[in-house]
Amino acid sequence: MSKIKIFDMPWHIGHQYEQLKFPWAQWSWLKQWKREYSQGPRGDIEPLFNWVPYYQKGKYDVAILHLDQQCIEPGILATGKGMVYRHLNEVIQDIPKIVIMHGTPYNPEAQTDKGEPMTTEYIVRTVKEMVGDNYFVVNSHKAAQQWGWGKTIIHGMDPTEWRDLPKEPRVVTMISPGGMPSYYDRTFLEYVREGLAELDIIHCHITVDWVAKNWDEYRNFLGRSLLYFNPTRESPMPRSRTEAMLSGACVLTTPHQDAGTFIQDGVNGFLVPRNAEHVVNLVEELLNNPDRAMAIGQAGKKTAMELFSWDRFSNDWETYVDFVIKDWNEKHA
Repeated sequence: MSKIKIFDMPWHIGHQYEQLKFPWAQWSWLKQWKREYSQGPRGDIEPLFNWVPYYQKGKYDVAILHLDQQCIEPGILATGKGMVYRHLNEVIQDIPKIVIMHGTPYNPEAQTDKGEPMTTEYIVRTVKEMVGDNYFVVNSHKAAQQWGWGKTIIHGMDPTEWRDLPKEPRVVTMISPGGMPSYYDRTFLEYVREGLAELDIIHCHITVDWVAKNWDEYRNFLGRSLLYFNPTRESPMPRSRTEAMLSGACVLTTPHQDAGTFIQDGVNGFLVPRNAEHVVNLVEELLNNPDRAMAIGQAGKKTAMELFSWDRFSNDWETYVDFVIKDWNEKHA
């Protein structure tokens, strides 16, 4: 059985690393300079795809395009990653296009070309216009509700690639070091960090306080961390939280974007309010009771292995791509 030929480009290397392993897919990635490829997050994965200099009509079965809510900001739409999407969407007309929306309609710091704040309604309307008749995939059920449409495909990972090592008494967070501050809620994170510092408790913001030299070093550091704190307000299914769960860390997370559907507070993790004092007190309590934290971390690891299965992820994508190709061909017969 021949593989499905997919045209794509570098965007979210962690997410794409898992997709590149699909046994039913053959990948070609566009080499361009707006979203450049970095080997850092997942090592050398280039053998899993072929570089191509441009889109070639008649060579592929389906294309994957990418968007997030930043793409509609005027400057980014004109010259950045939003421009790449627009150009590819215009050029590719002979095959179906699946748009992966990596974010949610929340970007209160952004402004329209008229200098007005971007409301949720504005973001949803503008993105719908950009997507048009293309197929639309989101990363959480809550995101699908917020956008008003879309196929939810939740990420999956191979648990054997993550390292559950003897734990050290620290709490870590891994979120983007810059951009969309309210979306990631870095203010909340900073309040928590300040409270922890007053108690001489170590908190490490990975990528800010410490940068891994390679993927092995990252996995080892995460695997030795007792606690993981996720402060995000709108990030749909943060991958780093899943990575921490698969590494046996006890996860403290805000309840947004489906987290409350699989985290049972105090059983396999903790659902925390947006209250820094609460988080600081909980971290202190867990560091003083590491056996409890490790037991909860193991329960979270079991949950992650069941919910974030790579096999399920691959099957979900294969089923959806088969549907998309068939549906598009029927509509364009």
